[in-house]
Amino acid sequence: MYIRNLSLTAFCCTANSCTSFILPTTSHASFSTSASASTLEAFKSDKADQPIPTTTDVIVIGSGLAGLSCAALLSHNDVNTLVLESHDTIGGAAHGWTRRGYHFESGPSLYSGFSIDKSPNPLKNVFQIIGEEPEWITYDRWGTVLPNGKKFAAKIGPEEFGDVLDEHGGPGAREEFEGLMKRMGPLSDAAQALTSMALREDAGAVVTLLRYPRELFDTLKQGQALNDPFGLIMEEMDLKNEFVKNWLDMLCFLLQGLPASGTMNAVMAYMLADWYRPGVTLDFPKGGSGAIADALSRGVEKKKGGRVCVNSHVDEILVENGKACGVKLADGSIIRANKAVVSNADPFVAKKLLSNAITSGKTSPEFNEYMDKMTNTNDNDGGIPNLKSFIHIHAGIDATGLPPLPSADFPAQWAVVRDWDAPEGVESPRNIVLCSMPSLIDPTLAPEGKHVLHAYVPATEPYEWWSDLDRGSEEYVKKKEEAADFLWSAIEEYVPNARDRAVPGTVQIGTPLTHERFLRRSNGAYGPRVEAGKHT
Repeated sequence: MYIRNLSLTAFCCTANSCTSFILPTTSHASFSTSASASTLEAFKSDKADQPIPTTTDVIVIGSGLAGLSCAALLSHNDVNTLVLESHDTIGGAAHGWTRRGYHFESGPSLYSGFSIDKSPNPLKNVFQIIGEEPEWITYDRWGTVLPNGKKFAAKIGPEEFGDVLDEHGGPGAREEFEGLMKRMGPLSDAAQALTSMALREDAGAVVTLLRYPRELFDTLKQGQALNDPFGLIMEEMDLKNEFVKNWLDMLCFLLQGLPASGTMNAVMAYMLADWYRPGVTLDFPKGGSGAIADALSRGVEKKKGGRVCVNSHVDEILVENGKACGVKLADGSIIRANKAVVSNADPFVAKKLLSNAITSGKTSPEFNEYMDKMTNTNDNDGGIPNLKSFIHIHAGIDATGLPPLPSADFPAQWAVVRDWDAPEGVESPRNIVLCSMPSLIDPTLAPEGKHVLHAYVPATEPYEWWSDLDRGSEEYVKKKEEAADFLWSAIEEYVPNARDRAVPGTVQIGTPLTHERFLRRSNGAYGPRVEAGKHT
């Protein structure tokens, strides 16, 4: 989901150190399904009839959006690159599948910055570099259901949001928000000044950054302020309107997984500039989120030495003479890498793939210390705790009597907030539900007269609520049914009698255990809970 806009990181192990390719993009992880009635939208490579090469320049483990972006850029620069994906479909948390003629989205719900040419969105920049891109459908509304039961689906941008502030925030709300936007202006300019493609962590940064002297100056002027918590800006502005503060807390949470107090100014500055600019639209890839992965994979394979292989599970990263030199697959075969091995798996999985090398002393103490740090979740010992996990429901429904197009009264996507004053605020379990009906934007995703639905809690479901359950037990089934009831209630804020409209055989419920199993997310977590001012 665009709002969250977390960085997807692919770790590149080249010697006794680990660098990271950071590609902020539009991702919000979800789940797949193991039901036999479901069909993963298997990747069809033009090179599928060719054997997997036994030697290449760079191996990329995993075909998530970060891994595919990395691979596509390498291939574009004539580096022979091989992507190895364990599943039979690509996209990682952004893959899709079909069931009984319904297309279901694995994760991303909201995209922005793709349908315009001059865009600060780094994934758009990747598409522009590799010359491959999905077709984009544009729309302009996103709904919200407030704890008091009131709801609105104003256009994104400044045109209608002022009226929302007047109606739901009351006196002073519009003035406070406009004052905040003015205060954030210089930070927004700095956050969008430099393309992410110019950023790197080695000495070559001097070469790339100096190509943008004015933009670099604009960014450096803000310096530390971009890394500070957005909560400091809120305190500086002395915001008093409860609606404005709650709204900003929700936006921060949906962006970064934290409330305003822990969200970086850079993140909020980028989003406020993007979402509240005149004429802004939301974008959706025609055919679903899998079209994004398909475009990136075309970018990989359009060069002779580029290849994307599915059903290729990596068991181990091989290390020789202090360098990552290849991988061992589950079938025992060895593939050599002349230059690098990049892992698009999370740090915990990457560490497991390197466990033999680490225990046999093939990696340096510095590298081992780095990996220990990356996997330390103890907040009291210098670590970064994980965000919570998810619960989801996917379903096909009968659309009889429902509007055929999204509107202010019937948006394609909406958020439901149950309690602004919950014990953990916006981070409280099941306090916020995000709902999406992508077939209202792209009718090809469902049979005629039907719709597909997706609702989920965004990284607020505690893994420990599920960790001891047997996936085949009655207790697990009952707990899933309870979760489904809660999610249906959020859907029915806009879709009357949604659960009664459900098409038999299409309802699928995902839990933290589903995340852990199908997306290989350790403890089902969305990622690290990086708190600005503490972990930055």
